[in-house]
Amino acid sequence: MNRRLGIIVLLIGLAGFVFGTVQRGGYDTMEGAIKTAVSSSERKKKDAWETLRWLSLGAAVVGVVLVILPGKKE
Repeated sequence: MNRRLGIIVLLIGLAGFVFGTVQRGGYDTMEGAIKTAVSSSERKKKDAWETLRWLSLGAAVVGVVLVILPGKKE
């Protein structure tokens, strides 16, 4: 059960990290840099995507731990 849950959490974490990275990458362009410098709402969106990336990466790590250390069998 823990191993299956670990795989699910790992996949969700990796998918969230990739999606957050793609969305966050839009702010690395020249246009994105100008938008974040001028608009505080765009800066908040950029920070939100960055936070999602790191939270997703944390979830993926938890998934790896659950897969590697499955726990006791019942």
